[in-house]
Parts: sequence; C-alpha cells; structure tokens
Amino acid sequence: MYLGIHISGPEFKNLVKNPADYKINAIQYMPTAPMRWVTKPIPQENIDIFAKDLQKTPIKKVLLHGIYLTNLAREDKQLFHLGKMGLVEYLDFAQRLQDSLKKNNSDIEVLGVCFHPGSMKEFSYEESLERISYGIQWVLDNTQGTQKLLIETTAGTGGNLGRTFEELKTMRDGVKSKERVGFVVDTEHTFAAGYDWVNDFDNVVSGVKNVLGIENIASFHLNDSMVDCGSRKDRHANLGEGKIGEEAIKKILHCSDFQNIPFLLETPGLKSHSTLMNEINSLNNFAE
Repeated sequence: MYLGIHISGPEFKNLVKNPADYKINAIQYMPTAPMRWVTKPIPQENIDIFAKDLQKTPIKKVLLHGIYLTNLAREDKQLFHLGKMGLVEYLDFAQRLQDSLKKNNSDIEVLGVCFHPGSMKEFSYEESLERISYGIQWVLDNTQGTQKLLIETTAGTGGNLGRTFEELKTMRDGVKSKERVGFVVDTEHTFAAGYDWVNDFDNVVSGVKNVLGIENIASFHLNDSMVDCGSRKDRHANLGEGKIGEEAIKKILHCSDFQNIPFLLETPGLKSHSTLMNEINSLNNFAE
C-alpha cells in the first residue's frame, strides 16, 4: 500500500535529513510557488538535486500538483495561455524528473501532474468543457514523453467544473491523447459534491470504476470533510475528525479495487510538523 502526504519544501528537506521519522512511501509536491505563474523551464540542476534527495528517502511514488491559478475554461487569451504554459512546464518537470531517476537506476515512479481543471466564466457549460479538453490536448502536444495530466475531482463550488464523474469523463473524452490523461479522486471534494462515502459507499466505488475507470486513477487525495455531503464546499478536515469519519476512511483504504492506488493526505494537520506527524500516524493506523 502506498501512503503519503502533500509535502512542503521545508518539510521535504526534513524528510531527507530524517527519513526514518516519516512512515510514508509517497508524496505530493509543488516545485514552484502555488500562486505564481510558471512560464520558464525549471533548471535541470534543481531536478537532479530533487531526484537525488528523493533516493535518500523511502518514497516510491511522487505526484506533482499544478499551481492554483490554472483555469483552462477561460476565454481570456492571456489567462488561458498562462494556464496552459504552467502545465507544460510542470509536465516537463515531471518527465525530466522521471528520466533523472531512471538514469540513477531508481524505481521511484512519477505519477504525473494533478491540476484543477477550471471554472465557468465567459463560456457556456458545454463550451467550458470543450475549452478544457482543447487546453489539455494543447499541453500534451507541446510536451514530450509519457507523463500524464491528472484532472482532480472538485467540490463544485461556484462555477468549478469537475464536480461529477461524468464531467471529468467528458473532459478526457474530448482529448485525442487519452493515454496521457487520468484522474485524481479527492475524497472530500467528491463527498462535498454529493458522492456519499458514508451511506452509499458501494455506489460511489461503482461510479469510480464504471465512469472514470480504475485504470485511469493515479492517486487519491485522502481527506476528511468539515462539511456535509452535497454542500459543494471545499473544506478539508483531519482524518477521522470530519463528516466522512474514521469508519468510511478505513473502508476507502481497504477497498480491494483501490489497493494499488496511492493515498495522499491534504489535511489541515499537515500545516505544522507536530500535527503532521499525528496525521501520518492516523493514516497508518487506519490502513492497518
């Protein structure tokens, strides 16, 4: 089983220095500032250092998370282009990181780049979905390699797209290079979007399998929820302390269909080192 956390730069440095302290084997990482546009390639030297540091840790799966400014549903040409270019540079980082790891005979796998697809602004609903698919294909056409773009499920707040499994499938179906497009399922986002992990577990799993396809799920963001099912609010809670709760989280972790998929935390407790360790302990205890 692959268990891990979203990790900051400083926390990653601590992981490298004290790997035995962290009972994880997977991470999610952002190589640049989350609220700043990325328009230039990340230097190879930085990538090689990161690859070497990874090999000093127990990490076996790495998921990259794109910046939060991306909205591929925009009509505004500049904002649309900036969103695409940010994904190009991150996907390029992912490919060069995987190449650097392989060069050093490492078995660490880079899963791809997770990103929020965007929200309706100027376009209609149908046009917005088409715009996102067009943007994804443009990014893939402008990057080499096999690394994937991974569309994240959303809570559906405001005009955010990606609330339903069908919307996510439509985005992927509109892309020619489907082999390089997958998904990341966030348990809090899906719960807030109306997928009831607590009272309708089997049907939610069925939706993941039959609409998205298990083979297309690169990772789970394993988060509890501060808000009720169907609230459409993005409010994460620490494991076992929210509306999803310990029992349902354990069912997710032990679901036979999900056993080869990494589970990564994005809970509030990760913001400080002391509570981060508590969250890792909870994750490991729930996974037993």
